[in-house]
Amino acid sequence: MKKSENGLIKGAFFLSIGGFITKAIGAIYRIPLTNLLGAEGIGLYQMVFPLYSLLLTVSSTGVPNGMAKLIAEKNDENKVLKSALCFFVPLGLLATVFLIVFGYHLAVLQGNSLAKSCYVAIAPSVLLVSVISCFRGYFQGKLDMKPTAISQILEQVIKLIFGLTLCYVFKENVVIGASVAALAVSISELVTVLYFIFLKKYKGGGFNGFLKVNIDVKLILKTVLPVMLCTLILPSARTIESFLIVNILNKNFRNATSLYGLYSGAVESLVGVPVALLYGIAVSSVPVIASKKKEGLNYKKKIVESLALTIVFSLLFSVAFFFLSRFAVDLLYRRFDTLEVETTVKMLKIASLSVFFLPLMQTSASILISLGRYYIPTISSVIAMIIKIPLSIFLLNLPSVNIFAVVITDIVCYLVACFINLVYIIKDGASNKHIKPALT
Repeated sequence: MKKSENGLIKGAFFLSIGGFITKAIGAIYRIPLTNLLGAEGIGLYQMVFPLYSLLLTVSSTGVPNGMAKLIAEKNDENKVLKSALCFFVPLGLLATVFLIVFGYHLAVLQGNSLAKSCYVAIAPSVLLVSVISCFRGYFQGKLDMKPTAISQILEQVIKLIFGLTLCYVFKENVVIGASVAALAVSISELVTVLYFIFLKKYKGGGFNGFLKVNIDVKLILKTVLPVMLCTLILPSARTIESFLIVNILNKNFRNATSLYGLYSGAVESLVGVPVALLYGIAVSSVPVIASKKKEGLNYKKKIVESLALTIVFSLLFSVAFFFLSRFAVDLLYRRFDTLEVETTVKMLKIASLSVFFLPLMQTSASILISLGRYYIPTISSVIAMIIKIPLSIFLLNLPSVNIFAVVITDIVCYLVACFINLVYIIKDGASNKHIKPALT
């Protein structure tokens, strides 16, 4: 009981520290990478990530939270892990083959055929992340967040070493440079898979009897699949936008790929720092709240705790982003020209609101998942996306708004999803009055 009681803060602490180190390394990596590749090169590199993220969602994202819930509810750990691997690894393999076969066609549809080699280079990582996500869910369900945090740091370190080395070697060729940067992602995921195999063998109970455990695909379909669908929506919106942004901006601007690079390479990378730090709260809340609810204990305190922590820290980060945006751009992106600096600073100031709403959306969705309300976050995200995409198309076609349209519609998307999620959390709290008091 004590482990569950302290699980939220302790788990959030480990994941936040891991997230901070991960993002710090990521920033260290992204800054010289952007300077080596330039706006066009980083634009090519980033063009593959919306669809890549979508395929990761299909094969793996949401898997850790779904598995953590199942294991926290006292289901057989090895059965959950083996069932998840048998279900999601084939999906990851199909996604990898898809990127390799259709990479050129996807790049053409996005408005720049040069991104083809990036798709091929990053394709193996989709399969590898399917394996990684299953192992992360296994350990998170046991309220052990250290493996997830360490694996995230390991990914970034390997990516930094190989990415910068290869990009420096091929810095004279923008296309090859972007491609080897994508290849570094695949290398980092391979090393992380080996780390988890080692961890399971020597510290996670080993693989003795693992092959003899029966799989239960129905268990995965019932819990993990709905959670995966919930996390599928936002990457879907980003994927659709990635096919729209450059094509629409090409009508009015010659530097459409560079503008997309500023948004996806510089702005999103910086916004991702506080989001990653606060994601630990969202991840840790799932097994803690789910286990308390399963045992009939008072889980409402943990819900309030999760939301309060998220709101306080996201508000602080949001204010910091608004006032320190120029300082951050001047410090981190010295290769940008004057116009690129001004554009990035304006986008960051607007995106400061996303820094508040996105973490809150993550935490509220995780709370609903832990309560078994799998489809509410999905519905809220679908509604938000239905609003976001048409609004993005309309604003992108306005020359005076251009790339700022994506930043503005991000805020609208997160705000709508947050509102719907919170309404249902409040409704759930009001309708569950008969629960046993906490024993500690």
